[in-house]
Amino acid sequence: MTTAHHPPDPPARPSPGGGLASPYTPLAGECRDWSGRRYVVGPSARALTGRNRSHLLGRAALALAAVGVLQFGYGAAVPVLIAAHGWSPAAALLPFAVWALVQAGSAAPVARLRERGALPPALAVPLGSALAAAGLAVLPAAADPLWAVLGYGLLGGAGAGLVYHSCVHLAAAWFPERPALHTAFTGAAFALGSVPLVAATGLGPPPEALAPAALVLAALVGTVGAASGFRLAEPPPHWWPPETDPRGWALRPRGAPPASRDHSPAEAWRSGALPRLHLVVAASGAAALFDAAVLPLLLTRSGFPPGAVAAVAAALVAGSGLGRIAAGRWAERGERRAVLAAALACGAVAHAGLAGAVASGSVPALVCFAAAAGIGGGSCYPLTRELAVDFFGVRDSARIQGLVYSAKGLGGLLGVGGAAVLLVLVPAGWALAAAGAAAGAAAIAAIRLRRPVPARTLPLPSG
Repeated sequence: MTTAHHPPDPPARPSPGGGLASPYTPLAGECRDWSGRRYVVGPSARALTGRNRSHLLGRAALALAAVGVLQFGYGAAVPVLIAAHGWSPAAALLPFAVWALVQAGSAAPVARLRERGALPPALAVPLGSALAAAGLAVLPAAADPLWAVLGYGLLGGAGAGLVYHSCVHLAAAWFPERPALHTAFTGAAFALGSVPLVAATGLGPPPEALAPAALVLAALVGTVGAASGFRLAEPPPHWWPPETDPRGWALRPRGAPPASRDHSPAEAWRSGALPRLHLVVAASGAAALFDAAVLPLLLTRSGFPPGAVAAVAAALVAGSGLGRIAAGRWAERGERRAVLAAALACGAVAHAGLAGAVASGSVPALVCFAAAAGIGGGSCYPLTRELAVDFFGVRDSARIQGLVYSAKGLGGLLGVGGAAVLLVLVPAGWALAAAGAAAGAAAIAAIRLRRPVPARTLPLPSG
């Protein structure tokens, strides 16, 4: 009987301090964790780009703060548009409905082009900002709503989509160890950058101020986007920061277990979980976009003074931004599905409060409930983004997250289009109640979310 001889193990590599090197020291290069996920550790962001990660994150947030005025500033400008162009409320809302559809619908195409290397952030952010600026410049000159649809809706929507989806992805790519918090930070900038504009516009500027204000704003959006996007780079695929051990990170306690396996977009859709996420985002987006587009007009038509309209609109937008930051923190610590359902339920209750506050004429109540409604609507996007990773895995997460976000476009058609009809048919309180019903439907759908369960095949018994 022969005995197999194995070569002896190589001696342990000494560490620079004289002892043995830890087997858990992060590798400089490729490694995998217990689940097989691939990581490429290092080089650092400064070695790759000449800047640290926080600098790159700040530039992405700045670009989003500028371009976010196209979403959060439009509703405050609707009464001015009606007065300046003589449009009906439905005609004034149509460009924004198309804008929401295009901005959300561009998520999946932008992700696909980015994966192919055709749309890096250094190109996408300046180009998108220029398109958004063009949409703003067209708005005061468009006497016919069709031109506003083509300029603001199509050009502005495509531009805002390029900037939003590129910057949010960049935040997740540079901070893979804490993606929820940092993507929520950039999403918050998308809303919070508009608070001063919304407050000023809500004060009811004269119609003749529309053209100069829009041109100045367009120049600002284009300039900030060009400066923020200059040489803005994303890391290589599977990049991981060298200061963190990805293998230890993969073993951290989680609020929810990881996905059972990586799903392709088609597999995610067939599982039934992706359509349910679509329903959550569409219903929540309908309520949130209704508020952003219509709440200032509803308050103006209900007889509230311009100062009250400005305060309520600013509270709504600030709540949306702060809700995104809070959702990013919750997404790292808690059970995301339950947190999402609770936030959406809060938004539904807030809409009931808004309807009551409009009827009673209480401005403090309006401000409080508007902030709560903003928190509920803003929380949806970072939480559903992380749920997509929990449900479907990391491999195709960028494309699947884009598909989830695209449901916001349907929400825009329902919320903004429905508002155009409700403004004619029912009082303000009933319209707000309808938006609350949409938020409530989103909360119920969130409670019913279930992660895909892997199919198990049992062998047939022999004989």
